[in-house]
Amino acid sequence: MAILPCNRPRILRAIFGLVLVLVLGVASPGRTADTFLDAVLAGVNGTIVAASDVAIARALSLFGAEPSGAPIRKADAEKLVDSRLTEQEAVQLAIGGTPQEMEEAWQVAAGRVGGLARLQAWMDQIGVAEAWVKTMVEADLRWRRFIDLRFRSFVFISDAEVTKVLGPGPHSVEVREKTRETLRTEAVSRDVEEWLAEARKRASIRYAEPGEGGVPLPFPMPPTNRP
Repeated sequence: MAILPCNRPRILRAIFGLVLVLVLGVASPGRTADTFLDAVLAGVNGTIVAASDVAIARALSLFGAEPSGAPIRKADAEKLVDSRLTEQEAVQLAIGGTPQEMEEAWQVAAGRVGGLARLQAWMDQIGVAEAWVKTMVEADLRWRRFIDLRFRSFVFISDAEVTKVLGPGPHSVEVREKTRETLRTEAVSRDVEEWLAEARKRASIRYAEPGEGGVPLPFPMPPTNRP
């Protein structure tokens, strides 16, 4: 497991063999002095996924992650690698958001930890630059937009499919629509997983071994994710 002391670099180069063996980095603009230890979890197409990426994703519920202080496991790294592959594809296809949508996404993310003031206090506490966290929020927006445009918009659940699940007899409009949305979500998940399976084959991916106990979070979660 490669350990990166302090600053989360904007520019990192990982050297891989069968395992991740070395990280070279330079300090990013806007970062404070060394404040925490970061660990490289994976490399994907020339970029890295670090423990700090997982921690920020958990804190702000990005890429489908949920707030948790539990140690980081390989499954967490795999989830971030998948989101990185999806986001990279979105960039290639120029799928993203307008400046206004990016700002709205930032406001929503801040709301999950109690608002901008609490988010800023947390970033100051752990020594992470706002620009870095905003980059992840913007990546999450591209990730969600890609899934919506590439998959969700092409999934249609017929009345017959809804009826097949619910069975005979009358059902309220609310129940039918909830069932339809559940079926749509399941279909989108299957389509995304099929796409990811192919994307992984085309990608250059390496994982560092997290160890039996996992990797501790490099910094604590925000005190609360509610206002």
